[in-house]
Amino acid sequence: MFVDLLEHKEKDALMMLLVDIAKADGSIDESEMDFLVKYANEHGVELDLEKSVSISDACRQISSQKARVVTIQEIVKLAIVDGSYDDAEKAGAMAIAKMLGIESDKFEEIEKWVLDGQSWVQQGVEMLGQQTHTLGQQKAPLLRRSAFCCR
Repeated sequence: MFVDLLEHKEKDALMMLLVDIAKADGSIDESEMDFLVKYANEHGVELDLEKSVSISDACRQISSQKARVVTIQEIVKLAIVDGSYDDAEKAGAMAIAKMLGIESDKFEEIEKWVLDGQSWVQQGVEMLGQQTHTLGQQKAPLLRRSAFCCR
């Protein structure tokens, strides 16, 4: 949804940052890969898991404040897509926010926005009685990628 506000070069840079965050916990699981593939397909960017990326160079490609906010939003969405938001993913997202010039209170506001959105989707899934499965301590909807990913 908000990614459509970004210029193509910003979408490319965001793709590189998303891959970096997906790798932050040591592996890219199926739900993260689905998120990355969907992002690449929907926004016409290349998904290259082997490409070496300079985080600072990618951050420099993201020029407007709205693009910076959308970047952090998408990074947090990716970080939670597997039902776990671990310290390495959060630290990576915060480091990128800092490189983008986003203060910690703004990061927390964006993070809360994403987490509230995920909670809202989860509540809807539960109210509609759709099948869910448990990941760690959280319940994650089986359809969360189509309901909340990359829009």
